[in-house]
Amino acid sequence: MPCCENPNCCADILEKKVNSGSPSLPIERDLTWIDVAGMFPTPRECLAAFFAIAAAEVISGAKPANMIRIPNQKLPCGRRMYRLWQKFGTDLLADLPVSVRTMRSEKDSALLLIYRSDLLERRLNGKTMQTFLLHHGYPQPLTLEKTLHHLQESFSLGVPHEVGMFLGYPIKDVKGFMRHGAKFSHGRGLWRIYGPPARSLRLNSFYRAKRQEVITKLATGCLPSQLLQAA
Repeated sequence: MPCCENPNCCADILEKKVNSGSPSLPIERDLTWIDVAGMFPTPRECLAAFFAIAAAEVISGAKPANMIRIPNQKLPCGRRMYRLWQKFGTDLLADLPVSVRTMRSEKDSALLLIYRSDLLERRLNGKTMQTFLLHHGYPQPLTLEKTLHHLQESFSLGVPHEVGMFLGYPIKDVKGFMRHGAKFSHGRGLWRIYGPPARSLRLNSFYRAKRQEVITKLATGCLPSQLLQAA
């Protein structure tokens, strides 16, 4: 099946399906993997769809990293994604511009950091990131391997709040959550927002748009393997 190259075209296709009364996906809200979960009959393509959506912002180069939870339980597609990841994960990543690091393994899931080394190293080289991580006990000088190892060890005590800096969130929002938790925030999208919201909202919309572009392409006939090969 051909891959739709124009996101606006894809949205038009979905809207026509709704207007015609035929079964379709809802377009009044953000689409998620669940909306397309039953569209891919082979286990490998099912995993590829799950991964393409979960890592969409990172694969596209819009975001340095994402946290992805791979559950070891049956999902709406009828499969256990954890088992598929163990079987096909290495092969799936072989030709992609991303790397993966397991932050924590549990009985019912694995928590992965999917990242682009080039973007994460660039972020680590920034003065803001260096000062922030130095204050939080990260080994100096900052190198990608030492920093990720320290972050990985921190996950043994729970999810460290500083992970937001690795995920490309604004420092004001990371610090705001560390200081106040859910209090005094302006609500949340992908993360909780504190202080002047305009830049954070624009960034949140940019990240969400990258993911919606991938889901919309999948919903209108693009195979997951096609999307990943084009990355």
